Amino acid sequence: MKIGILTYHHVINDGAVLQTLGHVYTLKELFPDATIEVIDYRHKTIENIEKREVFKELIKLKRNAFSKIKRYYNFKKFVTELLPLTKEKLISDNLEEATEFINKQNYDYVIVGSDEVWKILNRKYARQFPNIYWLPEGIKAKRIASAASANGSNPKLLLNDKFKNQAKKIVNNFHAIAVRDQYTFNLIKSLDVDAPLYQVPDPTFGVDWQANGVKEKLEKVGVDFNRKRFALNLSSNNVEFAKASEQISHYAKQNNIQLVGIGQYNKFCEINFSDILNSLEWATCYQYFDFCVTDRFHSTIFSIKNKVPFLVIESEKKYPTEHKGKIVDLLSKMDKLHYHRFYNDSTDFKELIANLIESYKKDDFDSVIVNFKSQFRTHLLNAININ
Repeated sequence: MKIGILTYHHVINDGAVLQTLGHVYTLKELFPDATIEVIDYRHKTIENIEKREVFKELIKLKRNAFSKIKRYYNFKKFVTELLPLTKEKLISDNLEEATEFINKQNYDYVIVGSDEVWKILNRKYARQFPNIYWLPEGIKAKRIASAASANGSNPKLLLNDKFKNQAKKIVNNFHAIAVRDQYTFNLIKSLDVDAPLYQVPDPTFGVDWQANGVKEKLEKVGVDFNRKRFALNLSSNNVEFAKASEQISHYAKQNNIQLVGIGQYNKFCEINFSDILNSLEWATCYQYFDFCVTDRFHSTIFSIKNKVPFLVIESEKKYPTEHKGKIVDLLSKMDKLHYHRFYNDSTDFKELIANLIESYKKDDFDSVIVNFKSQFRTHLLNAININ
């Protein structure tokens, strides 16, 4: 049996590569005799934009420009070395070329997901619908959506009858459709498709992540293990997040806590790094912190998996409709929404963090981690018929 995985494995994002690895590791364990490949398809426009943005930072002499270039090349190298990529690579915006490329690999199953692979946008440089991540009917293998998401879509486009008719035609004959959030579930359900439809956790819950030498790398860049340490994956370039970070900085100084930026640059941190850890190391580094503050989905997940108390801060401006995003969806399913706040000027973040640290001692995340891992694995076992 041969299984191909189609996802955003190549974008410069730790969460993207880790959800890809979540599928790879889990499938290899569940189906040891199968050939598992990550389809090395890359959207040409997105690939070019990422490279251009990195070098634009250097031309403008922006802070951390060299660090971003280093991260860019280290990331590409890491993806190439760690993922079981197809021998050939396709960089194209052409749907027919991408379909032909996938069919050429002779898969029994093609899995699309996780990530926001079904996001619908009409921005100039976005992946235009229909694109290969919807696995059009020309794909000869059995098609499975696994933790696919349409989060972040333009809601007006989703109401378009032309889109609905096209989308229904494409996904109606899927072997199984497992989506990552309620928002995407409601979207696909509204299309009235015949394919089995259900929700599953993010693939990163399917794996017990490990990496060696992480503590030593953190010490080398100045992380102080003789003090309490807070990880911040929160950009101070955002006005609201900067105000929150300033409060947190006062709290840290009063309590001799070291603030460490572990992804996005934050001027209130003593240390910022984005290029010293590969994705596996980043996934496990959370265990070396006493608290995490973030606005990112996978930072939330890896705080949970590393058993570290956390606070998610988001801007409500980001969500103009009733849908409040993938992190709210995730924490709602866990009954742990008290770890999330939409920014408000009246919030006392010092008091909130102190309360969450105490609350975390009583909350049960262990059963959540076990249950989510089981759900993800059961989904793959049920979706892939080895008989």
